[in-house]
Amino acid sequence: MSEMALDGCRALVTGAARRTGRALALALAHAGADVAVHYRSSSEDALDVVEEIRRAGRRATAVRADLADAHQAEHAANEAAAALGPIDILVNNVGTIVWKTLDELSPEDWKNCLDGTVTATWHACRAVTPGMRTRGFGRIVNILDADADALAPAVYATPYKIGKTGSLVLTKSLAKNEGPYGITVNAISPGVLEDSKKKVPLERIPAGRPGTYADLESALLFLVSKEAGYVTGTNLKVSGGYLI
Repeated sequence: MSEMALDGCRALVTGAARRTGRALALALAHAGADVAVHYRSSSEDALDVVEEIRRAGRRATAVRADLADAHQAEHAANEAAAALGPIDILVNNVGTIVWKTLDELSPEDWKNCLDGTVTATWHACRAVTPGMRTRGFGRIVNILDADADALAPAVYATPYKIGKTGSLVLTKSLAKNEGPYGITVNAISPGVLEDSKKKVPLERIPAGRPGTYADLESALLFLVSKEAGYVTGTNLKVSGGYLI
Protein backbone atom coordinates (compact mmCIF):
# COMPACT_ATOMS: atom_id res chain seq x y z
CA MET A 1 0.00 0.00 0.00
CA SER A 2 1.30 3.45 -0.89
CA GLU A 3 1.87 5.83 1.99
CA MET A 4 -1.17 7.98 1.16
CA ALA A 5 -3.50 5.18 0.04
CA LEU A 6 -6.09 6.21 2.64
CA ASP A 7 -5.98 9.91 1.84
CA GLY A 8 -9.45 11.36 2.34
CA CYS A 9 -10.62 8.56 4.63
CA ARG A 10 -11.75 9.08 8.22
CA ALA A 11 -11.18 6.36 10.79
CA LEU A 12 -12.39 5.68 14.32
CA VAL A 13 -10.20 3.37 16.40
CA THR A 14 -11.57 2.19 19.73
CA GLY A 15 -9.25 1.70 22.67
CA ALA A 16 -6.62 3.71 20.81
CA ALA A 17 -4.86 5.44 23.68
CA ARG A 18 -2.29 2.70 24.29
CA ARG A 19 -0.54 -0.35 22.95
CA THR A 20 -2.24 -2.11 20.01
CA GLY A 21 -4.92 0.51 19.47
CA ARG A 22 -2.36 3.29 19.47
CA ALA A 23 -0.20 1.48 16.94
CA LEU A 24 -3.15 0.84 14.62
CA ALA A 25 -4.36 4.44 14.85
CA LEU A 26 -0.89 5.70 13.92
CA ALA A 27 -0.62 3.22 11.05
CA LEU A 28 -3.88 4.50 9.57
CA ALA A 29 -2.66 8.08 9.92
CA HIS A 30 0.64 7.33 8.21
CA ALA A 31 -1.35 5.75 5.37
CA GLY A 32 -3.23 9.02 4.93
CA ALA A 33 -6.36 8.73 7.09
CA ASP A 34 -7.67 11.25 9.58
CA VAL A 35 -8.25 9.45 12.88
CA ALA A 36 -10.58 9.69 15.86
CA VAL A 37 -8.85 8.24 18.92
CA HIS A 38 -11.36 6.63 21.28
CA TYR A 39 -10.62 6.18 24.97
CA ARG A 40 -12.58 5.50 28.13
CA SER A 41 -10.29 6.71 30.92
CA SER A 42 -6.76 7.24 29.52
CA SER A 43 -7.29 10.84 28.43
CA GLU A 44 -3.65 11.96 28.60
CA ASP A 45 -2.47 9.01 26.53
CA ALA A 46 -5.24 9.59 24.00
CA LEU A 47 -4.29 13.24 23.62
CA ASP A 48 -0.66 12.20 23.09
CA VAL A 49 -1.77 9.96 20.21
CA VAL A 50 -3.82 12.82 18.76
CA GLU A 51 -0.78 15.11 18.84
CA GLU A 52 1.41 12.48 17.21
CA ILE A 53 -1.10 12.05 14.39
CA ARG A 54 -1.27 15.80 13.88
CA ARG A 55 2.51 15.99 13.72
CA ALA A 56 2.30 13.42 10.93
CA GLY A 57 0.17 15.89 8.98
CA ARG A 58 -3.25 14.32 9.49
CA ARG A 59 -6.31 15.56 11.36
CA ALA A 60 -7.15 13.87 14.65
CA THR A 61 -9.51 14.15 17.58
CA ALA A 62 -10.05 12.28 20.85
CA VAL A 63 -13.49 10.94 21.78
CA ARG A 64 -14.41 9.54 25.17
CA ALA A 65 -17.04 6.84 25.73
CA ASP A 66 -17.88 3.73 27.67
CA LEU A 67 -18.80 1.61 24.66
CA ALA A 68 -20.82 -0.75 26.84
CA ASP A 69 -23.40 2.05 26.76
CA ALA A 70 -25.09 2.29 23.35
CA HIS A 71 -25.88 5.99 23.77
CA GLN A 72 -22.27 6.84 24.62
CA ALA A 73 -21.06 4.84 21.62
CA GLU A 74 -23.41 6.73 19.33
CA HIS A 75 -22.37 10.06 20.82
CA ALA A 76 -18.68 9.23 20.32
CA ALA A 77 -19.27 8.29 16.68
CA ASN A 78 -21.18 11.54 16.13
CA GLU A 79 -18.40 13.53 17.81
CA ALA A 80 -15.82 11.90 15.57
CA ALA A 81 -17.86 12.63 12.46
CA ALA A 82 -18.43 16.24 13.51
CA ALA A 83 -14.70 16.79 13.93
CA LEU A 84 -13.37 14.86 10.93
CA GLY A 85 -16.25 14.08 8.60
CA PRO A 86 -18.23 10.87 8.02
CA ILE A 87 -16.47 7.76 9.36
CA ASP A 88 -15.29 5.37 6.63
CA ILE A 89 -13.23 2.99 8.75
CA LEU A 90 -13.98 1.52 12.17
CA VAL A 91 -11.40 -0.53 14.06
CA ASN A 92 -12.80 -2.24 17.16
CA ASN A 93 -9.81 -2.82 19.39
CA VAL A 94 -11.30 -2.66 22.90
CA GLY A 95 -11.21 -5.83 24.98
CA THR A 96 -11.67 -6.27 28.73
CA ILE A 97 -9.93 -9.29 30.21
CA VAL A 98 -9.90 -10.63 33.78
CA TRP A 99 -7.45 -13.45 34.50
CA LYS A 100 -9.45 -15.54 36.95
CA THR A 101 -10.87 -19.03 37.05
CA LEU A 102 -14.64 -19.44 36.90
CA ASP A 103 -14.91 -20.03 40.66
CA GLU A 104 -12.99 -16.79 41.27
CA LEU A 105 -15.05 -14.63 38.92
CA SER A 106 -17.63 -12.26 40.35
CA PRO A 107 -20.84 -11.41 38.48
CA GLU A 108 -19.32 -7.97 37.88
CA ASP A 109 -16.19 -9.53 36.32
CA TRP A 110 -18.37 -11.58 34.00
CA LYS A 111 -20.47 -8.62 32.91
CA ASN A 112 -17.46 -6.32 32.47
CA CYS A 113 -15.69 -8.80 30.18
CA LEU A 114 -18.71 -9.33 27.95
CA ASP A 115 -19.51 -5.62 27.92
CA GLY A 116 -15.90 -4.82 27.06
CA THR A 117 -15.73 -7.24 24.13
CA VAL A 118 -18.77 -8.27 22.10
CA THR A 119 -21.17 -5.65 23.47
CA ALA A 120 -18.75 -2.77 22.91
CA THR A 121 -18.01 -4.04 19.41
CA TRP A 122 -21.71 -4.26 18.56
CA HIS A 123 -22.44 -0.78 19.89
CA ALA A 124 -19.60 0.79 17.91
CA CYS A 125 -20.64 -1.01 14.71
CA ARG A 126 -24.26 -0.02 15.22
CA ALA A 127 -23.21 3.62 15.61
CA VAL A 128 -21.33 3.88 12.30
CA THR A 129 -23.09 1.53 9.87
CA PRO A 130 -26.07 3.80 9.06
CA GLY A 131 -23.75 6.48 7.68
CA MET A 132 -21.65 3.94 5.82
CA ARG A 133 -24.79 2.52 4.24
CA THR A 134 -25.85 5.97 3.05
CA ARG A 135 -22.47 6.52 1.36
CA GLY A 136 -22.22 2.97 0.02
CA PHE A 137 -18.78 2.38 1.51
CA GLY A 138 -17.33 1.22 4.80
CA ARG A 139 -14.56 -0.84 6.33
CA ILE A 140 -14.97 -2.46 9.76
CA VAL A 141 -12.17 -4.49 11.33
CA ASN A 142 -12.61 -6.23 14.69
CA ILE A 143 -9.51 -7.16 16.67
CA LEU A 144 -10.08 -10.59 18.22
CA ASP A 145 -7.74 -13.28 19.52
CA ALA A 146 -5.87 -16.22 18.00
CA ASP A 147 -8.26 -18.75 19.54
CA ALA A 148 -11.49 -16.84 18.87
CA ASP A 149 -12.51 -19.57 16.40
CA ALA A 150 -11.70 -22.46 18.74
CA LEU A 151 -14.47 -24.09 20.77
CA ALA A 152 -12.04 -25.12 23.46
CA PRO A 153 -12.15 -24.75 27.24
CA ALA A 154 -10.74 -21.50 28.61
CA VAL A 155 -9.95 -22.20 32.25
CA TYR A 156 -8.82 -18.63 32.77
CA ALA A 157 -10.53 -15.55 31.31
CA THR A 158 -13.63 -17.51 30.25
CA PRO A 159 -15.92 -14.51 29.67
CA TYR A 160 -13.21 -12.75 27.64
CA LYS A 161 -12.91 -15.83 25.42
CA ILE A 162 -16.70 -16.01 25.05
CA GLY A 163 -16.73 -12.30 24.18
CA LYS A 164 -14.08 -12.68 21.48
CA THR A 165 -15.74 -15.78 20.00
CA GLY A 166 -19.03 -13.90 20.05
CA SER A 167 -17.33 -11.02 18.27
CA LEU A 168 -16.27 -13.44 15.52
CA VAL A 169 -19.89 -14.54 15.07
CA LEU A 170 -20.87 -10.86 15.04
CA THR A 171 -18.20 -10.17 12.41
CA LYS A 172 -19.55 -12.81 10.07
CA SER A 173 -23.16 -11.82 10.69
CA LEU A 174 -22.45 -8.16 9.99
CA ALA A 175 -20.48 -9.07 6.87
CA LYS A 176 -23.52 -10.84 5.47
CA ASN A 177 -25.88 -8.10 6.56
CA GLU A 178 -23.85 -5.13 5.33
CA GLY A 179 -22.32 -6.59 2.16
CA PRO A 180 -25.10 -5.27 -0.11
CA TYR A 181 -24.28 -1.72 1.08
CA GLY A 182 -20.60 -1.74 0.16
CA ILE A 183 -19.45 -2.34 3.74
CA THR A 184 -16.88 -5.04 4.49
CA VAL A 185 -16.56 -6.50 7.98
CA ASN A 186 -13.49 -8.56 8.86
CA ALA A 187 -11.48 -9.64 11.89
CA ILE A 188 -7.81 -9.79 12.76
CA SER A 189 -6.84 -12.36 15.37
CA PRO A 190 -3.41 -11.67 16.88
CA GLY A 191 -1.39 -14.30 18.65
CA VAL A 192 1.28 -13.61 21.24
CA LEU A 193 2.78 -10.15 20.79
CA GLU A 194 6.13 -8.85 21.98
CA ASP A 195 4.43 -6.91 24.78
CA SER A 196 1.74 -9.47 25.64
CA LYS A 197 1.30 -9.81 29.38
CA LYS A 198 0.99 -13.58 29.08
CA LYS A 199 3.87 -15.26 27.24
CA VAL A 200 4.17 -18.77 25.80
CA PRO A 201 7.33 -20.73 24.97
CA LEU A 202 8.56 -19.82 21.49
CA GLU A 203 8.49 -23.49 20.47
CA ARG A 204 4.69 -23.23 20.54
CA ILE A 205 4.84 -20.55 17.84
CA PRO A 206 5.76 -22.10 14.46
CA ALA A 207 7.22 -18.79 13.25
CA GLY A 208 9.63 -18.88 16.18
CA ARG A 209 8.95 -15.37 17.41
CA PRO A 210 6.23 -13.26 18.97
CA GLY A 211 4.25 -10.92 16.78
CA THR A 212 4.87 -7.20 16.39
CA TYR A 213 2.58 -4.24 15.89
CA ALA A 214 3.99 -3.99 12.37
CA ASP A 215 2.56 -7.46 11.63
CA LEU A 216 -0.90 -6.30 12.69
CA GLU A 217 -0.60 -2.98 10.88
CA SER A 218 0.10 -4.69 7.55
CA ALA A 219 -3.00 -6.86 7.93
CA LEU A 220 -5.14 -3.88 8.90
CA LEU A 221 -4.01 -1.68 6.03
CA PHE A 222 -4.90 -4.41 3.55
CA LEU A 223 -8.36 -5.04 4.99
CA VAL A 224 -9.32 -1.33 5.02
CA SER A 225 -7.99 -0.66 1.53
CA LYS A 226 -10.22 -0.03 -1.46
CA GLU A 227 -8.58 -3.05 -3.09
CA ALA A 228 -10.02 -5.34 -0.38
CA GLY A 229 -13.60 -4.59 -1.32
CA TYR A 230 -14.31 -8.26 -2.12
CA VAL A 231 -12.89 -9.51 1.20
CA THR A 232 -15.51 -9.74 3.93
CA GLY A 233 -16.44 -12.09 6.77
CA THR A 234 -12.80 -13.12 7.04
CA ASN A 235 -10.88 -13.87 10.24
CA LEU A 236 -7.25 -13.13 9.41
CA LYS A 237 -4.99 -14.84 11.93
CA VAL A 238 -1.78 -12.92 12.52
CA SER A 239 -0.27 -15.37 14.96
CA GLY A 240 2.84 -16.89 13.38
CA GLY A 241 0.95 -20.19 13.34
CA TYR A 242 0.19 -20.14 17.05
CA LEU A 243 -3.03 -22.05 17.84
CA ILE A 244 -3.74 -23.08 14.25
